[in-house]
This record gives sequence, structure tokens and C-alpha cells, in this order.
Amino acid sequence: MAAVGLATELLDDPEAAFPLSQFAALLDHTARTLRLPDVGIRLAKYQDISVLGAVALIANHSISVEAALDGIGRNMPYHSPGLSMRLTRDGDRAYLWITHDPSMGGAGRRHVNELAYGVALAFLRLAAQARGNDWQISFQHSSALSPARYRRAFGCAVLLDQASDVLVLPAKILDMVIDSANSELRKAAERFVRNVIRRHPLDVGNQVAALAARQLATGKCTLPVIAEQLRMPKHDLQRRLASRGLCFEDIIDGLRRARAEEYLPYTEIPLTQVADLLGYTSQSSFTRACRRWFGEPPQVLRRKNDGKPFDLQNRQ
Repeated sequence: MAAVGLATELLDDPEAAFPLSQFAALLDHTARTLRLPDVGIRLAKYQDISVLGAVALIANHSISVEAALDGIGRNMPYHSPGLSMRLTRDGDRAYLWITHDPSMGGAGRRHVNELAYGVALAFLRLAAQARGNDWQISFQHSSALSPARYRRAFGCAVLLDQASDVLVLPAKILDMVIDSANSELRKAAERFVRNVIRRHPLDVGNQVAALAARQLATGKCTLPVIAEQLRMPKHDLQRRLASRGLCFEDIIDGLRRARAEEYLPYTEIPLTQVADLLGYTSQSSFTRACRRWFGEPPQVLRRKNDGKPFDLQNRQ
């Protein structure tokens, strides 16, 4: 902990928090010092969803697997503003996306990713009473670990060097009923989380991004709407963002680009649906945005790659 600038006194306070980037650095330092290149995977075997605290109560007492994942996604800022989770359906498949603050780089990012997906897998298997050996995880990162090690660790197919981090599973899993569901306990836990966040608000940029990310597909992610949800006049929101060098329109544009990078490699998702998921009212608006972001329209991007995953990060 000292090597990455963390005081060991933090261990005495269960409510203590520190930047996700330092946690990633801690895992990376641990992996190198103890020669454990699979430290994130190992941690996932020791941890479970209870690490989310009150958010775990929300999940465990939701009526279904889908409701549990939605509850985790909505309340993730209580656990970590640098993490986000969302769920999409497409036909008979579901996609669970766990993403991290883009500022978190370095080798530690791999360990954090593998830890997060390992905990999510364990929860889903328990909640749905499913083996999950036909599920699939895609990771953006590369790794020196063998495919066999990943298969043993996660109990399903694991692909590396992919366009995005995502867990793909049968959509029917989401409809599974959770036997331990208790609506009163879930509501109490959600009230607790809301009160904590209200007393200790997130950075305004993270607040806007978190709210917008959950509502992007509605096409209603406007400054007045988000300002009302934050219970502040829109000019106050603009001022607070500007004081941090942020612009509302840039936040929305960044979210849309990040989502496009996730969705475009999946050719089974029609481009019209991708445009809808990004909150565009027309396909032409989405096409113009792709030209601005990546230098090419979405149809060309997909055709050039012949349905294979591709990396949009390096396109200008």
C-alpha cells in the first residue's frame, strides 16, 4: 500500500475510499511483487457481490436477475464512481458491460477488469442457478496467461484483444426469479444509498455522466433534463461544469462515442438500432458523428472488418 501512496490506516475504516487508479496500481504492484499475473482472478475467488455493501442488498432482494443488474448499475456510484455497469438485450442474447474510468490505465486495469467480471460471473451463476459454461467474456486487454487458465478461472470462453469488455449470456437468464427477493429490504437499501450519495455527492462531471449514461437511449439527455434531475438550475450546472473545464455537450458526445466503440463490432445489432441506443433521432445524425469520430461512416467500418471485432480507439 505504501508503494502506491496508500496509508495502511485505511484498513481500519470500512467506509474509507480512495481513487480507483490507486486500487489498480495496488493490484499491479501486488502482481509484480508476488509474481502473481492472475491476481485479479484470484481475488475474484475470495470476493463476492457483498463487496458492494448496500448495493448487494439491492441486488439480492430484487425480483429477477435483470432487476438485480439494473439495481447494481443504477447504484454503482455508491460503491465506486469510477465503475459503471449496464445491460442490453438483443434477441436471445444479453450483454453485460462493466466499464471503468478511462483515466485508469496501466497494467492494473487488466487486474481490475478480471476481478470485476469474476465477481459478476459468480453472482449471475448463483442468482440464476446456471453453470454458465456456454457464456462468453470478451476483454480488450492482452495477457500472458494461457487460454486454458482463463477457461479454468471463469468457467466459460474468454476472448482477448477484443473491441470491448463485455459478458455475453443467454437473455433468458435475465428473467430468472431470485428466491431471496424482498421488496421492503430492497427499498430500504435503495433509500440508504440515495441518502449517502446525497450527503457525499459525486463530482458534478461524474454525476452528469452517470445520469446521462442510463438515459442515453431515450434521446432525452438534454441539459435541462439532467439539471432538473440534479435539482439545480441549468445555468448553475453549466457554471459548475465549466469551472472544471467540462462542457455538457462534450460529455454526451464522449458517451456516444464510447458506446459506438462497444456496439459497432457486433454486426448482429442493426445500425439503426445502434443509432437508437446512442440517442440519435436519425441514422444520418449517427453517420455524421461516426465520420467525425472515426473518419468513416459506420457501414464502411463494418464492411472493412467483415464482421470481425475491430479497434476504433486508434482511428482519427
